[in-house]
Amino acid sequence: MSKRIGFIGLGNMGVPMALNLHKAGFYVTVYNRTYEKALPLQEHGLEVAESLVDAVCEKDVVITMLADNKAVEEIIAGDNGILDYIEAPTLLVDMSTVSPDISCMLADMAKEMGITMLDAPVSGSVNAAETANLVILAGGPKDAFDTLQDVFQAMGKESLYFGENGSGEKAKLVINLLLGMTMQGISESLVLAEKFGLERSTVLDMMQQTAVATPFLGFKRELLAKEEYPAAFALKHMLKDFGLVLEQAHKNGSVLPATSAAYQSYAAAANHGFKDMDMAAVFAELLHASGIKNKGK
Repeated sequence: MSKRIGFIGLGNMGVPMALNLHKAGFYVTVYNRTYEKALPLQEHGLEVAESLVDAVCEKDVVITMLADNKAVEEIIAGDNGILDYIEAPTLLVDMSTVSPDISCMLADMAKEMGITMLDAPVSGSVNAAETANLVILAGGPKDAFDTLQDVFQAMGKESLYFGENGSGEKAKLVINLLLGMTMQGISESLVLAEKFGLERSTVLDMMQQTAVATPFLGFKRELLAKEEYPAAFALKHMLKDFGLVLEQAHKNGSVLPATSAAYQSYAAAANHGFKDMDMAAVFAELLHASGIKNKGK
């Protein structure tokens, strides 16, 4: 019998993930704190819960996909949160990107109640979520990870197991450090090219034809060329993740000087009105700081 899934959190990533679970044949009940945001999913055949308890009770799996530490902690462990309603053997899977420390704390709370929890954040932006090409990074009991393979396959192209609770969140910070630094490096290179007077489109061609070529640049090329930044992965989320990276680095002694500098670029971009735009808008911030206006379009 197909698994019954409660899916909580219907942002830009959560909506396509829930839809893909439904398309794969799972019985999906969705819940969002803003009820109206969930209603369009009824047209696709998903059940919309009016309350959190309806999304959690009598499910095989409960998935959360939320914005940050505060949202995850409140929805799982707050008053009238998931832990007030969930019962074994329902599996709890948090697919948000949060602090490994918060993730471990919540997993311990769940364990005390007899509930198995995994952290399973995803690598990939909205397009990958829509096409079920996410990479799922999991931490928690291995048997639960194995049990959830059909669920993960409905949302992603690969699921990787990293170990105990919190390990998935740690892996997500590792890959997002590289993601943010890649965008920073591309942007700085383009700023230098602008100052040299080189044609932006030709410079982008060069980047895509040499040893530094990356599919990521292909995803962002049009945004950089047009200087238009509709959010696939909002800059504010990249800034949050850099903050989590630096917090963990402070605790474990990692020396990350370039990451610290990049964090300042993203923070400046957020302060100058780019926080809700795509993370590629860090390029706009660096152009502005360099005194360059709308060149190379």
